[in-house]
Amino acid sequence: MRRIALVQQKGGAAKTTLCVHLAVAAQQSGIRTAIIDIDPQASASGVWGLARGDLAPPVAAVLAAELRDALEAAEAEGFKLIFIDTPPHTAPALEVVARNIDVAVVPVQPSILDVAATQATLDLLRANSVPAIAVLTRTSPRTDEEILETERALKALGLPLLNTRVVERKVYRRALTQGQAVGEFDPTSKAAKEIRALWKEILAFDKNRTSVSDLTNVSSSKRRA
Repeated sequence: MRRIALVQQKGGAAKTTLCVHLAVAAQQSGIRTAIIDIDPQASASGVWGLARGDLAPPVAAVLAAELRDALEAAEAEGFKLIFIDTPPHTAPALEVVARNIDVAVVPVQPSILDVAATQATLDLLRANSVPAIAVLTRTSPRTDEEILETERALKALGLPLLNTRVVERKVYRRALTQGQAVGEFDPTSKAAKEIRALWKEILAFDKNRTSVSDLTNVSSSKRRA
C-alpha cells in the first residue's frame, strides 16, 4: 500500500482540495483508495466526506498520533493507496506524518510567503528522508512574473516541481460543496483535465526509486521494517 501526504506549513495552499480531488482521480483510475484526515479542521472528513456519503473513496478523521494504526488498518482492509490531509502550522503532527509516508506532495501558491513556508516544510521532510514534489496551486490561468519567481525559488530549494498547475477555478469549490471532485461534477472541465494530468505526473514521479506507476503491486519496505 502506498501512502501520499499533502503537506505545507502555510495554510490556504489548497491541501484539502488537492487531497480529495487526487484521491477521486486515483479511485477512478482503478486503484482502491482512501483518505485519512488528520487536520483538526476536518474539512475533508467533516465537510466533504459528510456531503459525499458512502461513495468511494472513503475518508476517515484520525488524530496524528493514531496515523500509523489507521494506515495499518487500511492496509489490512485491502486499500492500495492512501492520501493523507495534514494540518498547517503543526510541526509535531508533520513529524508523525513524515515517518509514515512514501511521498509528500507540497502545494505552493505563487507567493514569497508560501515559498518561505515551503523551506520549513522541506527541511522537515528531508530530515525524515521523504521524497517530495511541489505543485503550484491557485495560480492565474496565464504565466506571470509571480509564477516565474516562485518556480525559480523552488528550483533554488532543490524541490522538484510538477508541470501541471492547479489554476484558481470556481468549479473546484462548487464540486466540493456537493461532496464531489471535479472529475465527477464536470468531467470535461479544464479543472478535471488538470487533476487527471496532475495525477499522471505523480504516478510517474521518481520511477527509478520505486514502482509508483504500478501502485497495485507495490508494498512499502519502509513499513515492513
